[in-house]
Amino acid sequence: MKKVNQTAQMKAMDAAAMTGIYRMPPAVLMENAGHAVVTAGAAYLDGWANKDVIIFCGQGNNGGDGFVIARHLLAADARVYVYVLGQAAAYSPEAQCHLHSLRQLAGADCIVVDYGESFEAWHLLCHRLFASQVVIDAMIGTGFHGELRQPVRNIVGKINEAAAMGRIKVIAVDMPSGVDADTGAVSVTDGADGAGGPLFADLTVTFGALKRGQLFYPGKTSVGELRFDPIGMPAPLLRQQETDGAYVLESADVAELLPPRQPDSHKGTHGTIAVVAGSNDMAGAALMTAQGAMRAGAGKIFLQVPAATAPYCIGRVPEVMVRGVGAGSSFAPGDADVLAAAAHGWSALAMGPGMGKDSGLTSFLKKLIEETSCPIVLDADALNALTEERGFIAAHGERIIMTPHLAEFGRLSGLSVATIKEDCIRAAKDFVKRWNVTLVLKGAPTIIVSRKTGNAYLNPTGNAGMACGGMGDVLTGMVAALAAHRDLGLTEAACAAVYLHGAAGDVCRQAYGPYGYSPLEVAAAIPRVLAELDEGRRLPVLRRPLIEG
Repeated sequence: MKKVNQTAQMKAMDAAAMTGIYRMPPAVLMENAGHAVVTAGAAYLDGWANKDVIIFCGQGNNGGDGFVIARHLLAADARVYVYVLGQAAAYSPEAQCHLHSLRQLAGADCIVVDYGESFEAWHLLCHRLFASQVVIDAMIGTGFHGELRQPVRNIVGKINEAAAMGRIKVIAVDMPSGVDADTGAVSVTDGADGAGGPLFADLTVTFGALKRGQLFYPGKTSVGELRFDPIGMPAPLLRQQETDGAYVLESADVAELLPPRQPDSHKGTHGTIAVVAGSNDMAGAALMTAQGAMRAGAGKIFLQVPAATAPYCIGRVPEVMVRGVGAGSSFAPGDADVLAAAAHGWSALAMGPGMGKDSGLTSFLKKLIEETSCPIVLDADALNALTEERGFIAAHGERIIMTPHLAEFGRLSGLSVATIKEDCIRAAKDFVKRWNVTLVLKGAPTIIVSRKTGNAYLNPTGNAGMACGGMGDVLTGMVAALAAHRDLGLTEAACAAVYLHGAAGDVCRQAYGPYGYSPLEVAAAIPRVLAELDEGRRLPVLRRPLIEG
């Protein structure tokens, strides 16, 4: 799993590497960063030989990386045009050193230009840009906030224009210019020609740790393919857990959480899941939740639906045992007593999908939560019914996983969707502190926050084809099935379920196309993902994964 840092955390990491016990010279880190871009670019472009490359270097350390890149490209038989956008005196000492070395190499294959504002200079720049095969953006890096200013604004617009025409490939150094590294916010266009917007890279090579702005929209759209390089940072700094920790899940993490089943296991070993869901209008939601649990490996599944809904569910999924509760088409407060009497055999409980908005639903949910002791997954209508019950939920939060989408989360948290998107991780962490639950905030990307540690885990799997009704119901069943595992904490179960769910969606995208596949087709793909995790599982390791709780 990889850390996802904010700019302040990256500055602290850089400072810790360059001072204290490590004392790494800043020029060495800059050298390593430049070499990392050249190496990643060679793999992406099938080599640098005989390519014309134009490099735009801002006056920060990002520009210093650009000077190093130019020198390595010359050694790789490329021809380089380097535009120096800042005054020499404004560069750091190490950047000045690399610029000095580059100027000594100037010649037919290395042209170093101090950026000028004249019409003739701009005309020549545009000519070189459209005559090149590759553009490297070393203008701003992680230091961008707000809106692009001149001359970067015009340069970015012209790069985007050339890229849209298929003339060039664009590589960004650490962050594309015009993308906020902390939030993913981008510089706003102010004209029909798209002027003022962010640079759109084909490849971004980032250093030391991933940045939050690379993983959240709209910034993610500008990143293109993302490559990470540690650039020689001391290993303890790369692995150090942060007080405001955020991490990206990887397949190896999930494989480690889900070891192969023992050959002598049986259905009782793998959990008994109760799905309390549905109403006459939404029997399908209950069935999809049950199928999610089944495909995620639950040993036994009891689907508890209102009595009038049961005929719509019985026999539709033969593997699931259906029971009608009460006498109506929705749950009533008194139905909780009937369910509680059977709850002693449940390993996990999923509630919410398709329950509707009956006036007695809140009382029903609270009573059933009070009278059970197993892990509980709350989704959809259960979340809406419990919006005003923060104190009650917090009292039982150590065994509750809440799985809202952004609109549901907004109602629960009291925040607008726009405010949430300004810093999704912070909003999710604040919510967990207040509600005392494990949180799955569904979105792009989905964020899981641990009640125990406060760490946030970002899921990299999934795609836009999963944006259709019923996908969340399948996920709810999956989370419950994995929460039933005695050796998994709630955060671990949530992380594994979310990763598997998105990966199954990616399998469907490959099989069917970018959209149009169904939630049940995603559920059916889960065993294939589990098989791939088995095949790729590494040997046991001694250190525990970072996911805890």
